[in-house]
Amino acid sequence: MNRRQFIKFGAAGLFVAGGLGWLGKHFAKVDVIAGQSVVQPQHLPMLRALARGFLDNALPAAKQTEAIETAVNAFVTATKTLSASAQSELGQLLNILENPVGRRLIANLGNTWEEADTEQVQSFLISFRDHPIPALQPGYHALHDLMMAGWYGLPAQWAGMGYPGPPFRVS
Repeated sequence: MNRRQFIKFGAAGLFVAGGLGWLGKHFAKVDVIAGQSVVQPQHLPMLRALARGFLDNALPAAKQTEAIETAVNAFVTATKTLSASAQSELGQLLNILENPVGRRLIANLGNTWEEADTEQVQSFLISFRDHPIPALQPGYHALHDLMMAGWYGLPAQWAGMGYPGPPFRVS
């Protein structure tokens, strides 16, 4: 490698590192307010797509759009109970996946979340769950657990899975 190639390679590395640093600061900015969710309006199309991916067979075909909105609202409600640090991390994850760069790098989606079909979303979820970078796998589990807890925590869903409800109610 000659000196000119070394300088070009070094400059490109600095540019990439600086860009990643800027993106990291942008994604890391999450305002956590006690009792409120970190889910922002720009996250909703992604959450609708994720609800379709996670709950594909559980959603009623007749009222699928309504069921997806119910699942997303239950997800948002479930996020309000998280600790401040967990909400901050979830907010960062949602920011990354919602951003076109993060969506392309992590979710491998070239189109928007609204344009993604159920198979593309499920393919992303499987690859996210089994990602070769172990640090990314908890992101899948957080999204999965919050979506499932939100959906199956709704009393309207209990009859469909044969759960009669809690044996007693705590006042």
